[in-house]
Amino acid sequence: MFYDKFHITNREGQRLSCLLFLPHERPNFQLVVSHGFRGAKENSGRLEVFASKVVNQGGSLLAFDFAGSGESEGQFVDMSLTRQVENLEDITDYSLARSDSPLILLGRSFGGTTSLVKASKDSRVRGLVLWSTPVLLQQTFFDHAPQQLERLLQGESLKFEDDKGGFLLGTEFGHDIKRHNFAAYLHKITERPALVIHGEKDLDVDLRNVEFIKKHAGDNFTIHVVAGADHRFTQHLQIREDLTLKWLEQNFGDRHK
Repeated sequence: MFYDKFHITNREGQRLSCLLFLPHERPNFQLVVSHGFRGAKENSGRLEVFASKVVNQGGSLLAFDFAGSGESEGQFVDMSLTRQVENLEDITDYSLARSDSPLILLGRSFGGTTSLVKASKDSRVRGLVLWSTPVLLQQTFFDHAPQQLERLLQGESLKFEDDKGGFLLGTEFGHDIKRHNFAAYLHKITERPALVIHGEKDLDVDLRNVEFIKKHAGDNFTIHVVAGADHRFTQHLQIREDLTLKWLEQNFGDRHK
């Protein structure tokens, strides 16, 4: 397996940190992985193990940090879904310039949201994998405290704390989530395979999101709700990876070259 760490420069002139894992021969497919809200490309140290499985299956894997996250330049307070989609567009353009192997987007949580939007707008994306992905953004982020969304819409940045420390959520995040129509995005992803894996016990992105996807997606979507799994699949990582690798082999394995 070939491994490289590098950066690309996005359209705003910011350096986005990337990790690339390659097989020794031309890959059967290339997987571009987007991390979740407040996450990073390494997925808490779990990325390399998953990448090695993808490479053993004949694929390549590129993971990156969105601007304002991980080792990439930028400020998290400027983050919005639209800006993340633009980052992913820049990464996708780089990947397809480097290789003509079929490109598949995989996103964790809000990275899945980003990947869904991108796939709906770009027919070059040949497949889509969504792990624990929210599509009901207002409910997911603000159901517990709707006044926080109102404060964002009134121009106030909000300070939060999580297990990584304090962070600011900018006003554009609140305005931007109202601009996206996920029913329309899902309707646009037809005749391309898509995989959804969600935890039955996900308390961060609840099952209303899966029901919405089921309602608006076509038969090309394969949906798995994993019994007992939480948002991060803490005790169910192997199941999530096995389901993903099986789907990749079925849709983009060597026989599909």
